[in-house]
Amino acid sequence: MKEKKEKKEKKLEGKEEEKKLMEGSSNKEKSELEEIKKELEKLKKENEELKKRNKELEDYAKRLRASFENYKREVAEEKKRIIKNANEYLVDKITQVLDDFDRAFKMAENSEGFIDGVKKIYKKLVNILETEGLAVINPEKEMFDPFEHEAFEKVESEEHEEYSIVEVVEKGYKFHGKVLKPAKVKVAIKPSKKEEGGDN
Repeated sequence: MKEKKEKKEKKLEGKEEEKKLMEGSSNKEKSELEEIKKELEKLKKENEELKKRNKELEDYAKRLRASFENYKREVAEEKKRIIKNANEYLVDKITQVLDDFDRAFKMAENSEGFIDGVKKIYKKLVNILETEGLAVINPEKEMFDPFEHEAFEKVESEEHEEYSIVEVVEKGYKFHGKVLKPAKVKVAIKPSKKEEGGDN
């Protein structure tokens, strides 16, 4: 009887231990599950924040693109306005020269007076254009410069230094330092040597 009782008690103790182990394992799984749930909630929250941030960046990019397009349009309009005003200003000055031409034509009967009038008008027009930044290229007695001069003709000469300008055929013009039209010139070159000899 005593042995049976001891066996029964040991069996009960084993079941208790097994029960404790099962409960411990269950508690561990529950703890791990809670950790996983917390991690998922954290990731879900971060994902929502990222989506919100991405939406903000997309909206900002759209606004920035729209602002840039508006800026380009405004710059283009402003450029047109500046050019129009500049042209209007220059044309207004040149109309004064046209008035002078009209007065000169009325004096055409007096040829001497007409020529003097035209010279004055020409000088006035040049002064207006020079005030706006025009510079005349008139390279008399200078050396040929391919950046400002155009060789209209090469002239063989022993009297002039080689590549010096013999004659200005047509003046050139610069506007604020930029060549608009090179001066057409005749350039001196050394005379070609004639071969000596003849029939014997």
